[in-house]
Amino acid sequence: MTLKTFHKRKAFVLVSVLMMGVLLISCATAFTWFVRQQVRGVGRERVNLTARSMAQVLASSVMSALSAVSTRVNYDSPSQRWYMPYVIPIEDLGIWVVHVTPLDDKIPLGNLFLPDGNTLRGEFKNVWHDMWEKILPYNTVEDLVLDFLDRNTRPRVGSTERDDFINRSPYDMSELLILSNDIDTGILYGTGERRGLMDYCTIYSDGKINLNVAPLHVLEILPGLDAGSIAERLVQDRTENPLESMNDLQKIPGASAKTSTQLTNIAGFKSRYFQMKIESLTDEGESGTSFNIIFDRTTRKIVRWEES
Repeated sequence: MTLKTFHKRKAFVLVSVLMMGVLLISCATAFTWFVRQQVRGVGRERVNLTARSMAQVLASSVMSALSAVSTRVNYDSPSQRWYMPYVIPIEDLGIWVVHVTPLDDKIPLGNLFLPDGNTLRGEFKNVWHDMWEKILPYNTVEDLVLDFLDRNTRPRVGSTERDDFINRSPYDMSELLILSNDIDTGILYGTGERRGLMDYCTIYSDGKINLNVAPLHVLEILPGLDAGSIAERLVQDRTENPLESMNDLQKIPGASAKTSTQLTNIAGFKSRYFQMKIESLTDEGESGTSFNIIFDRTTRKIVRWEES
């Protein structure tokens, strides 16, 4: 081996060693970054699990408390003190804000029909029609939606039945988008110019609309409240004087015994379903995990759980 060849091989070995060293350092750096990310991920997951557990505890406590209240109070109204936002500081877990709102505030899609599951309840006929005139004046979609929801497969006059119809109460309002050729997102969720089905209907209802929480636009299409400004006066009055019975309803200017009769099978004053919003805050006031929960007070079960 010549001296020149020896130096070339030595240089090659040095370059190889350097390249291997760079490779090992890169691998070590990548591994360190990977481990760090995994640790951070585990830390985030631990925080999320803790927040989720805390939300579950709070939800269970609220359900139990409201069930106890239900036996002593004849109405549910946002003006009651237990429906005001609560701020709860918890050691080592930051600050938690809990806000509960009574539902049963709109037309109940799950209770539109008589027990046969096909015949629209008489007290809802005009309400259903008037709602559609507010959403899409002079349209024929209202009967199509009834065919979509009722239990049979026979079309109503002027309507149709299709193989993709669910023929039951919806589990979620978004199921109505199956009718995408007839109901678009604007009809379901509303637009800037017009309200949608979500503004008038709900799947969270025991069958009656709680007059203490129903929005004005829903009250305005209910029989007995759709004349004059009775609905507006009801909204103004219920803040200070929540309704507990039909006798209270008759005290509103313009309402009468006939109004109570018209609303007997449609309206009530208590709620079965409630929305609970829970937000965790750090000690510095920064927002953490938020929860949007809907529960059934009668069964004490959570029926919807969303977190962000």
